[in-house]
Amino acid sequence: MSNTSACTQHDAKMQSSVHCSAHNSCPNCASRDAHSKSATLRYAAVSISCFATFLITWMLLTGPMPRDPPSTFHVPTQIEYCQAYLGGDLHLDPLPPSFPPDTTTSTTTTSSSSTPHSTTGGLSLILTADPGDFSGTPEAQHIISNLRHMRQVARTRSVCGGLYLGRLMGQQALVVTTGIGPTAAGLCLQELLTSCGAAVREVLYFGTSGWSPQLGGVLNPPHCGQANDNGKIVRVGDVCVSPVSVNWVCKKASWGQQAAGYPNQCFRPGEAAGPEAAALYGDCIFGPDNLDANLALSDALLSAAASPAARSSTPRRSPLVLATERRYWELMAQGTGATYPAVEGGVAPALWDYSQCAEVDGQFFFTGAPWEIKARDYAAEAISAALGFGSRGNSNSNNSSSRGTTAGSRGQQQQQLGADQVIAVSAMEGVGVSEALLKYHRLDSTPRRIPYTSVRTASNWVHPPLGKVGEGDVWGIFAELPEDYVNGYKYAIATGSATILSLFQQRCRGRGEEQGRSGVGPAGGEGGQGRQGQQEEGLRQQQEQQVQQQQRQQRRRSLLSGL
Repeated sequence: MSNTSACTQHDAKMQSSVHCSAHNSCPNCASRDAHSKSATLRYAAVSISCFATFLITWMLLTGPMPRDPPSTFHVPTQIEYCQAYLGGDLHLDPLPPSFPPDTTTSTTTTSSSSTPHSTTGGLSLILTADPGDFSGTPEAQHIISNLRHMRQVARTRSVCGGLYLGRLMGQQALVVTTGIGPTAAGLCLQELLTSCGAAVREVLYFGTSGWSPQLGGVLNPPHCGQANDNGKIVRVGDVCVSPVSVNWVCKKASWGQQAAGYPNQCFRPGEAAGPEAAALYGDCIFGPDNLDANLALSDALLSAAASPAARSSTPRRSPLVLATERRYWELMAQGTGATYPAVEGGVAPALWDYSQCAEVDGQFFFTGAPWEIKARDYAAEAISAALGFGSRGNSNSNNSSSRGTTAGSRGQQQQQLGADQVIAVSAMEGVGVSEALLKYHRLDSTPRRIPYTSVRTASNWVHPPLGKVGEGDVWGIFAELPEDYVNGYKYAIATGSATILSLFQQRCRGRGEEQGRSGVGPAGGEGGQGRQGQQEEGLRQQQEQQVQQQQRQQRRRSLLSGL
């Protein structure tokens, strides 16, 4: 085929193709058109299906809502939240709406129904620190052993070290091991209050501690000529009941100020600022918050522990504890030349109240008279601030008297307590517990302020026996004694437990007497003298409140007079 013929055929094919596209008349073109229409129809069908699906979905989602909200939605109450926190299937005794009563008003106008220490409702929180890691004896063991219908809350449900719920002599109680230290105690209590604050009746903290050897201490600079000979010694197992605490580490000081008198044991470490300087380190002195309710709880506890029944049942010191005490005070007498009371067996531990002792806290197990002197300064300052006897005195200087005067809240000149009038109780957890309560009470959501006090027992003294060195007024350590971290702590745990249990025992007996006077029998029916019994009970409770208020006022007057 020639080149001309090939080109002619190619042009014919091109023309035929153009003709087909332009006039749509050949069979091949018709087949191609039919395929295109089929694809278009399929696309339209898919589009319509997708649009229908979207339309139906949109109508379902944007259709009319029910007029009323679902009836199954439930917001739990604070009590229900507490029940869920503690296990969910338990019953909590409710507190009366008026609990605790307004203790700032006269007790003559207080009705018997609002007496705080005869009401059976509410959950008592009893807190301890040591699960037994330090001394080998858990601080809560005696209280837990007295719980009835006891159940333990799983450790994984709480930041606390252990929670034990039950009835303590008829009253619902939650015994808690917070863990050692102020941070652990504060975090634990904060969780408990957040979960169960609406059901909590009171907070009692209990633990062992190191104490000043005697009321007013052994030495009080600048009067270093002789030792304190007031005879009011501290013995192992003694009990301090007080809601007052102060943070030992809240101080601004140089090494030169702190060690200026070394090696003399009769000197007061200096500082530029102490616990009163809240702008430097935050709250450090705890006591004024909810004071009236706290003192009322403290008085009830002291009254129960001082009753003949409680004193007779308080455990006595073992021969090992007695031997340690006698050796300590024999050496102290030899070193100081002072005469101290005989250390006898068979004597119940002494009860010291909030006008005489305060907790001085810090994670620092100090030993030494200068630190003990400074701790008593802080204790005196905290008690004065709490009970209204003035602000900070001038006890920082070794050249100052241990007692000063300051302006009170009403512009009067009130006497400042001095270090020679108090006992320093060295511990850790009180400031953590107190700060958690203080912050809780400041919340708008808090339903009521919760009464609180602390029970601290003496397991040891915070410095060894002292004696003069040479002819001057220089003092040193007369003899070192090994510290007993087993027997002393074990006995201190027993006496503190007995103190707390005495309060619950007294309440239990009071409920029995109340039922008897009101004519309520075992089946709960009223006798003929029910109304008269209730009136008599109301009068008795009013009289008890008046006596407790008078006792608190007498303590304050005694402090003002320097006793």
